[in-house]
Parts: sequence; structure tokens; C-alpha cells
Amino acid sequence: METLDDEQRYAAIAARDPRFDGEFFTCVRTTGIFCRPSCPARTPGRVSVTFVPSAAAAVAAGYRACKRCGPLAPPRGADADPGGDLAARALDLIAAGALDAELGTDAPAPHVADLAALLHVSERSLHRALLEHTGASAVAHARMARARRAHELLRGTDRPLGEIAAAAGFGSERQLHDTVRAIYGVAPSTLRPRSGRPLADTGTATAELRVDLAVRRPFDGAGLAAWFAARAVPGVESVEGLRWSRAVRLPHGPAVLGVDLGVAEGPLPLTLRLADLRDYRAAVALVRRLLDLDADPRGIDAGLTAAVPALAGLVAARPGVRIPGTTSVAEALLWAVVGQQVTVVQTREQIIRATDLLAEPLPEPLSGGGSTRLPVDPARAADRAEEWFRGPAARRRTLAAALGTDVDAEAPLAELEAQLLAIPGVGPWTAHYALLRGRRAIDQAPPRDAALLNAARDLGIAEDHAALQRALADASPWRSYAALHLWHHAATPTRKDTP
Repeated sequence: METLDDEQRYAAIAARDPRFDGEFFTCVRTTGIFCRPSCPARTPGRVSVTFVPSAAAAVAAGYRACKRCGPLAPPRGADADPGGDLAARALDLIAAGALDAELGTDAPAPHVADLAALLHVSERSLHRALLEHTGASAVAHARMARARRAHELLRGTDRPLGEIAAAAGFGSERQLHDTVRAIYGVAPSTLRPRSGRPLADTGTATAELRVDLAVRRPFDGAGLAAWFAARAVPGVESVEGLRWSRAVRLPHGPAVLGVDLGVAEGPLPLTLRLADLRDYRAAVALVRRLLDLDADPRGIDAGLTAAVPALAGLVAARPGVRIPGTTSVAEALLWAVVGQQVTVVQTREQIIRATDLLAEPLPEPLSGGGSTRLPVDPARAADRAEEWFRGPAARRRTLAAALGTDVDAEAPLAELEAQLLAIPGVGPWTAHYALLRGRRAIDQAPPRDAALLNAARDLGIAEDHAALQRALADASPWRSYAALHLWHHAATPTRKDTP
């Protein structure tokens, strides 16, 4: 991955280049403010600035957030090494609320030791990885995440401050006030817009709001839209043009997520319909994972082009390819097992039958816009596979084994892969596919995949599966993105064998 020196970082902020948003943050000593690289404010003098790898590191150093740019950029992408993977998994869990308090309950707030245990490492190892890759501790990141959520909700809804404190993950309204004042330098009420777009609020227990999702560009929204459209279950997920929406289950109730994947510049607009506003943080974190928004497209594209020159044409034609995620490892396993040795069209037909049999309708305030029901629960689908699955009995047994096994979805990738491969009927292709989509594993190339091989033959990369795996090994640590390029190539109108 490309590493910038301070002179290159300064050139990036002078150019207000949004491609570097999230890769570093600019701290201005003379004002005590920190910004993202694309901030529209006047560029400070070179001697007045220093650079940090994360917003949390800037806050920990005593800087306040810029009011003009947010700074709402995504976290820095993880390096492709064990420490970077650990830091990335920790940031994902922190973004989803792993260190947040539940306002109004007697339950104590989670401790960093709890997060470390979830990640199967010591608290010291977690602290060291986060400091090395982001410059700040888990507590600092959690505090910044809560402030960022509060900022978004204050700007996007007219909900009372108590509800916003609960949704953002604060233990009390006073904590909301103290943190917002410390990070933004003003009272929470000051952040509410005085004019501009109207605040979104249904006036009921159901929350409907619009949020801007920071994204590093280039961003292949068209590729994501095509992937999701080919696998969309009617009533659960829909793609109209480049507008994507789907129903999901969240900790406090159902929700509907909607994103315009075709926006060419700036952030992506996310529309949320939530049964409970407390699910706000989980919803945003889930969307970021489903759309792979925290990927580093410049580093990935440059790495693929240099490592596998035969992919250069695909990368140039489709820059910023992203991994299309699933809501859980279990959902990815359901699609992977059902999809063994059959086409995506046949797999989708099977999942639709399961959904028709077992899906639950969305409550009326949430229903609409192509989403009328929740996705089928993978474990329930496996339990009743004999009623909807049309295929070998051995495959039904694999479904029961795969989705009836207590898999630790947060285990390190190597351990999780071993758990999956220990399940009867789950081989390397199924395990790698489930890791790629369910855990956003960046270095997976499912072996013996017919669509990958056909695309590789078209491009002159390899003529058999063994040669293809050797060629893709050169793409490490970005093999998942190499596979996505080949799958997209295989999904051209002349091909029907995409997995």
C-alpha cells in the first residue's frame, strides 16, 4: 500500500483532494482545528500543520473538529498485515457500538477488555495494534464515533437530545453535551441547521432520516448495483437503476436501508427507516460493511495492476471495485452452500422459495419502496430445507450442519476458516466465498470456481484451476478484488456462469 510523506500530504490538502479523506487528517496548530484533506477552507501554511492517521488521534491530541468539513471521513483503511487486520476488525466493532452504553439501562458500559476478548486477543495487543495503525486508543475511537453519530443526527433529524444521546451511544444526555463541546467546540443545539434541507422525522416511534456516507473514490457503484440486482430477493432487496435498498434485522428491530450508488462525487446519500432510533449506529456500520466503503481503492487498484498486469484493462475500466457484503457470515454461508455447483440464477430461485416460505412481513411504517418483508433467517431456512430446497439430500444435510454449528464469526480469519472447513460438506470454495462476502476478507479467491476460470481464459491469465490460483497468488493481499474483477468480467452479457 502506498505510504505518503508529509510533503505529499500537504500537496493533497492544497489540492483539496477527496481521494485522501480518511487516510490522514490535518491538524492546524494556530487554530487548534483538525480537518479532512478535502476541506474547502483556506489551506493553512505548511509550518502550521501536522498530520495524524485518524480523527480520534487528533481529538486525543487536543484538536477540535472543523465545522466546515465535518470531518466525517471514514476511518483509515487497514494495512494488509495481522496488526492492520486486527485494527480494522476493532474499528468495525467500535463503529457498530461495541463500546457504547445503553442509555436508560442499569447495564454497565462495555470495557475495552470485552472488545479484546471478542477479538480473541489481549487488551494490550489490541491497544498496540490500534496505536500503531491509527494513532489512538479504542476509547478515543469510541468517543469520536459517538460524536460523529451525534453530529449526523443533530444535522439530519429534529429528535430530542435525549433520543439522540441514546442513538449515538452515550450513557447520558450530559455525556452528549460534554463530548460535543469538547470535539466541536459548541453546544449540541448549535449544530442543528438553521436553514437548508428539511429535517427528516416521521413524528412516530419509527425514525426516518437521511445521512451522508463518506466514501473514498473511485467507487464502483455500478458494479455493486449489478451484483445486488442479480441476487435480489423480491420484497427484501431491490435495485432501480443505481438506487439500492434492502430490509435488514437490527438489534432493536427491523429497518430498511437505501443508498444511491450512482452519485459521482462526494458522499453517498443513505436513507434509513428504523423501527428504533437506537439502531442508528448499527445500521450505518452495516451499510459501510455491505458496500465496502472503507476500502482503499487507490492502493488496491495500483497493487492489482502492478502484480497482475493482465488485470490492468479490467481495473482501468472499472476502478474502485468493492466487495458486495452480506449482513452476516450465516447469510453468506446460506448463499454459498445453496450455490454449490449451480448458477447464480438457480441459487437465487432457491433463496426466493425459502423467503416465500419463511420470511416475515415488515411492519407498515417501514414497508414500501420495494421492501415489504425481512430476509429469511438462515438457521430457520436450514431447519426447513426439505420444504424449499430442490437439490441433493447431501446438500440439505450440509445446510443443517453449516447453519446449525455455533461458528464464531469474529474469530481471526484463519481460525474462522478452520471452523468452516470442519463442517461436513463445506469445502474450500464454500469457505472462501463465505469469508469474502460475510467477513469482507480481502485476500480470498475461491478455488475451482468455474466463472473465475472462464474469465481468466478469456484474458489469457490461466487455462486451468491450478494455474489460476498461482496467478492470483501474485495479487495477494488483494485477491478478493482480483476475483471481483474476474466475476464482473464473467457477468458480461455473453456469459451466464457467474457464481
